[in-house]
Parts: sequence; C-alpha cells; structure tokens
Amino acid sequence: MMDSTQTRADEASKTMLNSATAIRVGIDLGTNTSVVQASFEGRPLELKEDLVRSVVGFPKAGIIPGILPSDTKVIFGDEAIDLRLHLELKWPLHEGFVEDMEVCKIFTKHLRALMDPEGKSKLWGVVGAPANASPQRQRDIRATMVGVLDRMLIVPEPFLAAMGLRDDPAFKRASGENDPTKHSLIVDIGAGTTDLCLVRGYFPSAEDQISFPKAGNFVDDMIYQGVSRRYPDLKLTRVSITQLKEKYSFVRGYPRDAKVKVYVDGRPQVLDFSEILQEACDSLSPFILKGIKELLSRCDSDSIVEVMQNVILTGGGSEIHGLCEKIESELRNEGYDCARALRPSDYKRLVARGGLKVAENVREEQWQVPM
Repeated sequence: MMDSTQTRADEASKTMLNSATAIRVGIDLGTNTSVVQASFEGRPLELKEDLVRSVVGFPKAGIIPGILPSDTKVIFGDEAIDLRLHLELKWPLHEGFVEDMEVCKIFTKHLRALMDPEGKSKLWGVVGAPANASPQRQRDIRATMVGVLDRMLIVPEPFLAAMGLRDDPAFKRASGENDPTKHSLIVDIGAGTTDLCLVRGYFPSAEDQISFPKAGNFVDDMIYQGVSRRYPDLKLTRVSITQLKEKYSFVRGYPRDAKVKVYVDGRPQVLDFSEILQEACDSLSPFILKGIKELLSRCDSDSIVEVMQNVILTGGGSEIHGLCEKIESELRNEGYDCARALRPSDYKRLVARGGLKVAENVREEQWQVPM
C-alpha cells in the first residue's frame, strides 16, 4: 500500500504540474459584453476574438433550412444581433449576475472555445464579479464555469479594472503617473450595475465597495419610456434602444445632435431624440455621485486627497458624452475642491486584463475548483 505521505506528495506534484502548464485567463462576464484575455507562461495569447456580446440566439420555431449559417442551432454575440429577425435572443446575465443558468453555461463554454479552440488545455482563470456580490451570486458564477475553467478565483470587477489600468501608458500620462492600485476610487458603470470601489493597495473589503442596479440598462429603460411617451407609434426594440444610446448619449451641458431616421408605419421620418437621451443619461449621475460621496466619507484623512484626485470612471457608461466632466464639476461644486475624474481611453478590456494580471500571480492555495 502506498504511503499516505507519498500520495499527498504525488498529488501536490500533479497540481504544480497542472499549474505550470495551464493557460492563465481573465474573464469579464458582462451583462452587455463579455471579454476574455489569456496568456501562457507569461506571454499573451493572440485570440481570434476577445470581445463578445453577452447574448445567445436560438433559431425561431419553423425556420426553414438555409436561412442561418450552416443551419446552426446556436449563435453568439454580434452575429446573433445581426440575425435577430430569425432568432430567439436570450441574455444570460441581468444586472451583472447570472439570470439564466443553462443559457449562461452555453455562453461560457463558447468563451472557453475562444481561448482554447482545440479543447486540450487546462485553463486557470480569474473572473470578475460586481462589487459586494453575495455568496449565492458568486456560487452562480462558479456554477457557470464548471467545464470551462479548471481552477478559478472570483475578484471584484472595480479592483480588476484598477489592475488593468496599472500598466496603461496613456492613462499614466493623463493621471500624472498615479498608480490606480494605490489610491483611487473606481466607478465601473456596466450594463446591469454600477460598481464603486476604493482601491488602496490591498484587496478591497466589503466596506470598500458599493454596487447598485442603476447603469446602462437603467438608461435604456429611461430612453424607452421617453420614446413611448413622445412617439407612441414608434416601436423600437431593446437592441435598437441600446444602439441609439451607444451612438448619441450625452448629459446636460455637453449636447450632441441626435436626429435619427426611423420608420413609422413603414414611412421614413427624421426624429430628434436629443432631449430624451439627455434626460435619460442625466438620471444616472445622482446615483453615481451619491456612491462616490459615500465611499469618500469612509476614507481616512491620510488618503482622501489622493483618492479624490483619482476618481476613475470606466465601463460602457463612462462613454456617455460629458459624464466624466459632469461628475468632476458636481463634486467640486459640493465642496470636494480637489476632485478629479478620469476616464481611460479604452475601457473594454480593463477588467479582463486585470483578471489576467491577478491570475498570473495567484498563489497555489488560493485557487478554487468550480462547482
């Protein structure tokens, strides 16, 4: 009979071998868009696709052969959006969390195929989660990673965004070489939630984080309600509303022309959505300001000045024209005299890149088995 000490040593050796030969990955599992980044032995892997709309399309009942590419039974991302007239679209996540477990499992297996097309590698990865995600929400995320990741760790998304910014040359120049992982307040405005996090050189506690379900989808709802009131005969889909917001959104004081050609009862019309978009986008900023002020009140006197000068807006909502400037202006108007709000030039990959950085430095004992 093999000695139990030798058995444990063999198991430890096997784990170390798996760790050494595993692809490290960072995953941003987003309500609107998901992102993956990967490396092997510290070298980034070139992926055919690393950003995917978080949507899964299934053929509508009765669809005739030859309509969908290769008569496939499931389509993902932008391709599903493009073919939406022939598909039932399912969004696996809502407000940053798993909404449909079975659809989410299908979606995460698609993400794995992007990082390991041949399905032969071990994947050890860090997955972002909204700030202060409950234990049950985290268990849901882990469940979607069974068969996708061999080892995993869940980390708050705003913290990963700070890690992703750390080596960004453009951001360093804009921020005056401030290290976002030392003193910053990250405001990650996603589709489902806005997550705020104090980052002060160590892993954030629950007290360092705030999350609320007012984000991109909330703005979409406000736009939909505004359009329904002003143009009751105009029927815009969820996809069309989101596209309208992404192209024309702005806040008061930073106007944009939002005259769009649409079809009403089959006839073309040019409608002005400017006021509707501005009101919808303005409705988000009070929640963000409240969260920022709450976290600033939790800062000690030794760090508050540095944190105030490093309020970082990221996520898709940071692209709302003028929002970053408005947040800075309103903070200063309320007495936060040295407040400075910054926005990275490319927010899309920050969380996944931060996840990858963490994955490359996780200690052996910290890894968890998805279940």
